[in-house]
Amino acid sequence: MAYAPSTSGKGAMVWEMNEKSRYPGDPQGQAWVAGVKQGFLVKSVGGVDVSNYEFWDIMDMMDDKIKDNSAGKFQSGGQGTMGNKPAELPVAIEYAELKVDKGEWLGMESTGDKVDMRDARFADLPSDATIKEYRIPKAVPIASEVVEALRGYVASLPEPSSADGPRYKGKASLSGDSIKAMIQDFKVGKLLPLKDAYQLAIDAFDILKKEKTLGRVTVPEGKKVTVVGDLHGQLWDFDFMLGLAGLPAADNQFVFNGDFVDRGPWSVEVVFSLLAFKVWQPDHVFMNRGNHEAEMANHFYGFFGELEVKYEKKMTELFADLFRATPLCHVINNEAFVVHGGIPGPDPRVWWKGIDNQISFDGRNLQISLDEIENSDRFMEPNPNLNPLMVDLLWSDPKGKEGYGPSGRMSSGIYLFGPDVSKNFMVHNKLRMVLRSHEVKAQGFRYDHDGEYPLITIFSAPNYVDKAGNLAAVAVLTNTGSQLQGPEFLQYAAQPHPDVPSGAYAVGGPLHPDGLVEA
Repeated sequence: MAYAPSTSGKGAMVWEMNEKSRYPGDPQGQAWVAGVKQGFLVKSVGGVDVSNYEFWDIMDMMDDKIKDNSAGKFQSGGQGTMGNKPAELPVAIEYAELKVDKGEWLGMESTGDKVDMRDARFADLPSDATIKEYRIPKAVPIASEVVEALRGYVASLPEPSSADGPRYKGKASLSGDSIKAMIQDFKVGKLLPLKDAYQLAIDAFDILKKEKTLGRVTVPEGKKVTVVGDLHGQLWDFDFMLGLAGLPAADNQFVFNGDFVDRGPWSVEVVFSLLAFKVWQPDHVFMNRGNHEAEMANHFYGFFGELEVKYEKKMTELFADLFRATPLCHVINNEAFVVHGGIPGPDPRVWWKGIDNQISFDGRNLQISLDEIENSDRFMEPNPNLNPLMVDLLWSDPKGKEGYGPSGRMSSGIYLFGPDVSKNFMVHNKLRMVLRSHEVKAQGFRYDHDGEYPLITIFSAPNYVDKAGNLAAVAVLTNTGSQLQGPEFLQYAAQPHPDVPSGAYAVGGPLHPDGLVEA
């Protein structure tokens, strides 16, 4: 269903696939039936060794840009420099299993040295477990060559000729009413003009780059803050949520907790709405980066394709740096830690292949402080070897069993953590609760770890990908008696929306730019 290139641009790895067959002869299940697994590499196509070909040269031969292309027709123009034509059908595809870790093939460092099994902490781990030092890179002032180059480009763009539709003319042009009107324009297919869209994103970048990796939110006595989970480009549900929770204001602050984009086909409209709120109310609207605010995810799951269709490909470079500049977490009144994924992982960083949630280990003797997170570097793509803390904050998930364990998400370096781990982190940092997102919950929220130190998941995209059937929720905390009360949960169901499928702009989707045929 999706392939990925190495960082050199060569080769093609199975990045996403159906690991089951829904029915006999299922076109999206035959690779699995034949023994292909996620992470395998394409070795040959029709007897031709392609292991050293550029990624797009392989894709041109396989004619595999459109999901379920049972007709065998080439539905998009080739992109490779070799000018390869689609292989004649039927065609045999030979795959090879990686001898290195998948993350290493994608350009990451090796996972490290073997664990010393004489260490009592690791006595129950498999013999092939590896260990690596936990490093936290220090923050440096954020500077973007991409953004600086775009300032002149944006200034050179012509002024929009039509007054019909939403406009952005600087912070002074924004208000609650203007942003509400902007969202309504978005819902009838009107976009910000290209010049306005660039300027709004650049203005938001200039605000975000000055913030810390861990931000501090102060809620005055009698006031409230709303924490919003994954939105995933579901514009009609986002608009309905604002009708329930109200607009951002000094007495109604918001923390948007990542995964603003991807999958949902109105990711462009949702993210520009958020940026408008941020520029309008920079001291009362806060944004956390999610695991989908990353180049690899945006390429495969739709946001970059949507940007290219609705604006231009150049804009993807701006958003890559804007997302790198977005903070990773916030603390509300020194009581509630808000993060997209989870809390710091094990130190040293122990990993073993395979998933066995019956095996856990107590992997952290020294707790990480909020100050260390606050002063860590974030202006990069997630990489468990270069910045394990970032990956933990964006990707990790809670589990019921105590200790740490390996996660089934993507590749190595992503962990599950138990209630003892979350409690230890909160006690060390004098916190009372953790609010996180990252996982679909049937009711829109769930106490994954309860008790005196709760860890709560909030998910704000109802009927996720148009098929999950879940409710959504946002969490509201109120400062009463100099202490945060709640959270109270505002739940809502999916709202009717135009018939554009989730994933329409993703690789292989019907609206992805590679699949569109020019008239």
